[in-house]
Amino acid sequence: MHDGNLTLRAYASWKGVTATSGEVSSSFSNLRLAFTAPVADGGEPGLTSPEEMLLAAAVTGWITAFLDVARQMVLDVADVAVEGELVRTYDELEGTRIERIALKPEVKLRSGLGFEKVHDMFRRATALARQRSPVLRALAAGVQLEVDPSYH
Repeated sequence: MHDGNLTLRAYASWKGVTATSGEVSSSFSNLRLAFTAPVADGGEPGLTSPEEMLLAAAVTGWITAFLDVARQMVLDVADVAVEGELVRTYDELEGTRIERIALKPEVKLRSGLGFEKVHDMFRRATALARQRSPVLRALAAGVQLEVDPSYH
């Protein structure tokens, strides 16, 4: 068992102001990818933008937290898929900002429990996942975060 502490380090580089992409890597895993600004901002099509990485962090942060909670609750999860949407807005004074991230998790459960019991456990697990995900908690201060889960 670990104490929950974690320190990650990443490195990003961009070669000159005329370049259209850079590279980011992590010393913790095999993460290594080319990135760019969003295409709307002159970025290179087909490469990942920081906004996409932020949305991916929110989606995967919810999934990993939900599965941890579900395991503790002995909720039998067959499959989890999350659709995410990030909305970036522009303001003349503040420039661009991430306004909203919406997550729509869909969970397939395998359970012989009654509907009301499963429904209650699922609702509790989804609420706890949002509270326990350090990624989602970090976003909560400055971004409108919406989670609208469903199951079958």
